Formats: sequence, structure tokens, C-alpha cells
Amino acid sequence: MALNKGLRVRIERVLAATGRPGGRAPTLVGHGQSGDLVARCGDAFVKVTQRSHVWNSQALEREAEVLRWLAGRAPVPRVLWFGQVDDDLALVTLTAPGTAVSHVGEPEAEAALVATIATLAALHATPIADCPFDLRLSIKLAEAQARVEGGAVDETDFDPERLGLTVQQAWDQLTATLPVTEDPVLAHGDASLPNFVWNGGAQVTLIDVGRFGVADRYQDLSLFLRSARRNHPHVDAVHLLARHYRLADLDQARLDFYRFLDEFF
Repeated sequence: MALNKGLRVRIERVLAATGRPGGRAPTLVGHGQSGDLVARCGDAFVKVTQRSHVWNSQALEREAEVLRWLAGRAPVPRVLWFGQVDDDLALVTLTAPGTAVSHVGEPEAEAALVATIATLAALHATPIADCPFDLRLSIKLAEAQARVEGGAVDETDFDPERLGLTVQQAWDQLTATLPVTEDPVLAHGDASLPNFVWNGGAQVTLIDVGRFGVADRYQDLSLFLRSARRNHPHVDAVHLLARHYRLADLDQARLDFYRFLDEFF
């Protein structure tokens, strides 16, 4: 999708700051009501948010830090540039080759899901000791509560089973079902299929890693299964997870809890 003049100017200013001006015209990938936008510019992706949007700018700054830390530890795009241009904060990365797992064709869906599971399993097996990004449940809950109190949770975007609840009602229900155990791993944090890019091989590239950190493995498993069910319902993702992730039994209560927690982000 082509950009309108205002968005194109913002992207061109970022490209000029990076020393990568010119080339093919930017193509809009996404543009939210918050003012954030994502555009593809040749071999680069540009993500831009307005500094005045505090939640969004903090998330983008964190994503840049995460990508740099994960380089060499997990398959992630290379950071080409990060910085401020006028009132915008921008992150420029090398484009990950391939197709988002959410958008692969039906014949390739199972292979893409297996590659995603393999990449998650490898990430979860990476030692957590030196990871500076801690999103264990106590920290995640504190962040969620701050978003509730700051009016950053959209109750109209709840999953169907929770539509009609107010944010406070949903929060009260969530905090009444806290899991009693936590199994911390390096977690993507937003393991929905659009955030994995598959190029036909045995692994995928992790993108949109702003919520990465040390967290319970069910943070990833819950969102992966929900997204697989929505995007590729003809594939038995639970069976694939049992076979390729090598998890004997799925804890349904923790799956439900971490899907519910996602409503607040």
C-alpha cells in the first residue's frame, strides 16, 4: 500500500538520517491509530512512533535494545539504525526474508508451524542468566496494572469470550487466577504467527520482539496456539507442539491465564 504524503515525508526523513535516502518508494505495511507506522523500503523495514506516545516510544526503544542483545543468540533482523528524527522515534532493520507464518499457504502451513516450534524451543533452551530483560510474572503484572490505571487497555478489543467486560472486571478476574508456578525461559513475549517469518527452512526469524524477556514458557505457548488456531485451523498445532517441542502435557490453566494476560497489552 502506498503512503500518503504526510507519512511518506516522515519515512523519508528517517531514511535521510540513516544515510539510506532514495531508492524504491516506501510501501506501507501497517499504520495504527496511535500514529505508529511500519513501512518497507527496499531491503529495510522502518518502524516509526511519535515520542509523545509514551507507551509506544518506550516499546520501540526496548525493541531496539532487545534486537541488539539477541543478535547471535537467536534469528532476528539486524538493526541498521535507531534514533530520533524531529518528534519521531524510529527503528530501521534489515528485512527478514520470507513470509509471515500467519500468511503461508495451506500446503506449507504445517512445515512453517514446525519451524516456528523448533525456533521457540531453541530460544526457550537458551540460558537466562545474563538476560537483562526481566518480564517474570510479578513485573508483567505491574506493567499490566500500570496500563489499566493509565487507560491503555482497550476493552473493545478483548477476545470474544471476554467482550462486554470492563477493564476493571477483566483485571479482577485475571488476578483471581494467578498460576502457582512459573517456569522462566527466554520468551518472545508476543508469539503470534505474524511475528515469525519463514523462508522455507527449519527455523523462522523472530520479529516484533519488543515484549521479549525472561518469562514463563506459557507466555509463548499460549499465544502461539491461539494464533495457530486462528490462522491455520486445519493444522493440529497442539499435536505438533507435543511432538516437536517435547512437552509431555500442556497445562491448560496456564495456557488460559497467559492468553487472558495478553488482553492487557
